[in-house]
Amino acid sequence: MGVYTNDGVIIAKVMKDLLNSWDKKPVDILLDDLGAVAPSMMLQQLSAAQKKKAYVNGSYIGVWNFAVYMRVACNDTKSRLDATACLSDLADWLTAVDANGNFEHLPEIDTDRTATSMALTATPSVAARYENGTEDYQMMMSLEYFTRRN
Repeated sequence: MGVYTNDGVIIAKVMKDLLNSWDKKPVDILLDDLGAVAPSMMLQQLSAAQKKKAYVNGSYIGVWNFAVYMRVACNDTKSRLDATACLSDLADWLTAVDANGNFEHLPEIDTDRTATSMALTATPSVAARYENGTEDYQMMMSLEYFTRRN
């Protein structure tokens, strides 16, 4: 069993801002609110941030797991493929690295916490279908970060 932290509160805010800086997003991405009207998108924390590795001085490597959801009005297969493609494009953007292997789109958390990597942990897929024809799609990701303590 891991040790959990309250870092998720801070990370959720900066992650929402980062997601909304993505120029290909079809709508603003909200926090924990998918909304009733399609299209819509949201960011959701999946669990509390967890310490992956702790150091003697109190510093630690943390992991914050999250999902991005997209609600669409699905009329056909093309609509479904467009929804998964949008989330796949977002995942590609979040995990993009430069020629030196450095991540290009990590959030700036704060002076004590530095994002170090991002990984897709579950590929985009359908999460729910509703009688009104809307469908929810999701992808799951993990952000790793380092917290400095003196």
